[in-house]
Amino acid sequence: MRAGTERAALLGVAAAVIGLALVVGCSAPVEGHPQENRAQAAEYAAEVTSSMAAASSSQKAADELAALETECALFLTRAGDTIDSYNAFIDAANTDAADAGAKAAQAVGALRSAADRAEEAGPALPPDLAGLFVDYAATYRDLASAVESGERGDYLNTLAGRGDELRDSIRAACPTS
Repeated sequence: MRAGTERAALLGVAAAVIGLALVVGCSAPVEGHPQENRAQAAEYAAEVTSSMAAASSSQKAADELAALETECALFLTRAGDTIDSYNAFIDAANTDAADAGAKAAQAVGALRSAADRAEEAGPALPPDLAGLFVDYAATYRDLASAVESGERGDYLNTLAGRGDELRDSIRAACPTS
């Protein structure tokens, strides 16, 4: 038992000596004059500026992506509504329904509205997507004019098919959230 007590006493004395040495060693004044390291300060300032610019750029890119996702979602919703209106006209025209003229007018309005909205969105979009929106708008304007002038058959099918292809291309080019 005595050996354990002696060992504990020796460890205690050793710890006290080390602690005292640290206090005495760290309490001595440091000689010299404080000077800023201008090179390090300039490097640090450059790193901070670069980091802030990267964060700002990253936020801008995130905001642009969110706006693009929103525009694409709106486009696809409107495209679906436009197609529904056009298909209602086609159904009425194919059956010579009494309301075929009214359905044609609704389809023309929906097609032109979709074309207008696609043109308005174009300048804010990336160039490749903007080009698709411009083509989509032109195709839907042509389709609206064809419906309005009483065209039927293959010509309408060709224009509607081109509109479908463009819509699918836009869907593929749009980012997914």
